[in-house]
Amino acid sequence: MSSRHVTTERAQVRLLQAASVTSSFDRFVVGPLLVTIAADFDVSLAGAAAVASVYFLLYGLSQPVWGLCSDRFGRVRTMRSTLAAACLFGVLSAFAPTLGLLVVTRALTGACIAAAVPSALVYVGDVVPFTRRQSVLTDLNAASALGITSAIGLGGVMAATVGWRVAFLLPAVLAGALALLLTRLPEPPRSVDKQGGLGVALRSTWGRRVLLLALVEGAALLGLITYLAPAVQSRGATPTEAGAVVALYGVGLLLTSRVVKRLAGRVPAPAFLAVGSSALVLAYALVAVSQAPALVAVAALVVGAGWAAMHSTMQAWATEVVPAARATLVSLFASSLFVGSGVATAVLAPLAGDLRWGPLFSVGVALSAAFGLAATFATARFARAGRVTAPAVP
Repeated sequence: MSSRHVTTERAQVRLLQAASVTSSFDRFVVGPLLVTIAADFDVSLAGAAAVASVYFLLYGLSQPVWGLCSDRFGRVRTMRSTLAAACLFGVLSAFAPTLGLLVVTRALTGACIAAAVPSALVYVGDVVPFTRRQSVLTDLNAASALGITSAIGLGGVMAATVGWRVAFLLPAVLAGALALLLTRLPEPPRSVDKQGGLGVALRSTWGRRVLLLALVEGAALLGLITYLAPAVQSRGATPTEAGAVVALYGVGLLLTSRVVKRLAGRVPAPAFLAVGSSALVLAYALVAVSQAPALVAVAALVVGAGWAAMHSTMQAWATEVVPAARATLVSLFASSLFVGSGVATAVLAPLAGDLRWGPLFSVGVALSAAFGLAATFATARFARAGRVTAPAVP
């Protein structure tokens, strides 16, 4: 491969990384803001949690739409259009005068910015040869980890200083800038399955199993992590302190992804899933016992490490399980993940409102254990059938 081609590919990956950072920041910044939002609108924490739960639901439900649009109109055009719309709705949410309008505008923001990460994944699948795809996907996941860490850490700082409105305005501005910068990204060639990508994806038994597991994974991971910052704040911590504590989640994810990358190829996929889900069980068990900042800090690190091992394996599986409908399956995978997180956030909101953190995080223990057993068994069976073509990618 020529050095010029490598340089061009790196520039393209940087743009995709920027999209991943922006999307992840917008998605995770809400956790440290919930207590402040509840105070500003004079509502309960359970009421304010709708800002997160409805966002996650729309983020997930919109994924199949963007997958179909990506096939029909192009990967880059879809990313640019949705980022521009996310910029508009993000600005509107920053100036929302009521909680109801904030819920609506944040939901629309989530529905639009949801296209960024799966479109980036499919773009990589379209243009990067499989022998080098692992390295590029690792870089995208590292970018997501950076966005998560920044969102949780800066979210708490901004909530305590400039306010939650600026925290929503920042990713909106970044999304608008990216909508312009992505004009530099060439549209890859694409071929749509004439039988219909959605039908091909859903007719696959393994495809349906991956989607069901993603639903449980989203509930166990993203649904529960939303309440880590409020749990710390309920024990007297400031938004800044809570954000700093939970930001260790991103640190754990970023550091562990490097380790998983080195082990990929030597450690089988079921082992990654077993270790990752066990990490979640341990972390949520700790927080169920005590919400002391030091203990939650340890739990956040462990959850990040678990995510790096667990979700990376599921993500790699999703990109290969139905090659004939990759874009559609990846979008459905993301949809299941975030629908699961939105449902969990909404269902657990009453427990959060009553500050019943023990029962709330005990649900996380049960969900993580159930996911770990099912996913480990499924990937082991998939491997025995001779269908695994590559090791997991962090």
